[in-house]
Amino acid sequence: MSTVRIWTLESDYDAEAVKCLAHKLATHLRLNNLSIRSSGKRALPRRTGRIDTLTMVTQNYLKQDACVIFVIDRDGPMSDHQRRREPNSLINQIEKVINDARFTGKVFFAQAIQELEAWLLTDCLGIFCCFASKRRLYRENCRDSVSANQSFTQLVARYQKGNTENIIEAEIGGRGAKEYWREFSEQILRELNPDIPQKNVHSERYREAMSPKVAEHVVLDGQTLQRNNSLRKLGDVLAQFN
Repeated sequence: MSTVRIWTLESDYDAEAVKCLAHKLATHLRLNNLSIRSSGKRALPRRTGRIDTLTMVTQNYLKQDACVIFVIDRDGPMSDHQRRREPNSLINQIEKVINDARFTGKVFFAQAIQELEAWLLTDCLGIFCCFASKRRLYRENCRDSVSANQSFTQLVARYQKGNTENIIEAEIGGRGAKEYWREFSEQILRELNPDIPQKNVHSERYREAMSPKVAEHVVLDGQTLQRNNSLRKLGDVLAQFN
C-alpha cells in the first residue's frame, strides 16, 4: 500500500477538510491500495536564515511517503499575480520545490482554484445538509429530507454553480468563493428558521473553522466532480499512487 502526503500549507482547518475530500476521492475512484496522510500550516517551520525549509521538510516526508502533494488556494487573477511578484510567497516556494530534479515524480501541486470553498461548493446540497443536520427534524436521512422540500431545493439550485471555478473575485479583496459561501450559508439559516435573529445569522454562518465539518457532508461523484477541474486533478494525482 502506498502512502501519500497532502500538505495544505495555508490552514490547518483546510488540511482537515482536504484530507476528508481526498478520502472521498479515493473511495469514488476505488483507490483501495492508498493511504492518505495530511499536514497543515503548523508543519511549515519559520524560514531560518538561508535554509530552504520547504525543501527540507519535503525531503523528510519523502523518507516515509511515496509523494507530497502541495495544496494552496488560488484566488482571482489579480491576487495570483500579486503573489507571484513576492519572492518568498508560498506559490514561488512551491514551484522551486516542484522544479527540483530530485523530486521529479514525487512532488505535485494541486491548486484549489477559487479557494478550498470552491471545492466544497461542488455539492451545495451537502452544504445545506451540514446546517440542516443540526436540527433534529433533518438529522436522519438528511439528503432525502432536504431534497423532499421544494423551498430547500430551490435555494440549493439557485446557488449551485455548474463550474465553481467561475466564482471569481474581480479585484484583490473582492467577492470570491468565501464571500459566496458566506452568503449562501446565511440564506440556508434563514430558510431553516425564518424567525432567526440577525445576530444568530452572523454567528452561525460559514467560517473557515467549519470547513472540515462541511467536507464530511459533501458528496463527490461523477456529477459533483464535473463542477471543479482542479479537484478532479487532485484525484488524478492520487490515482498515480494506488
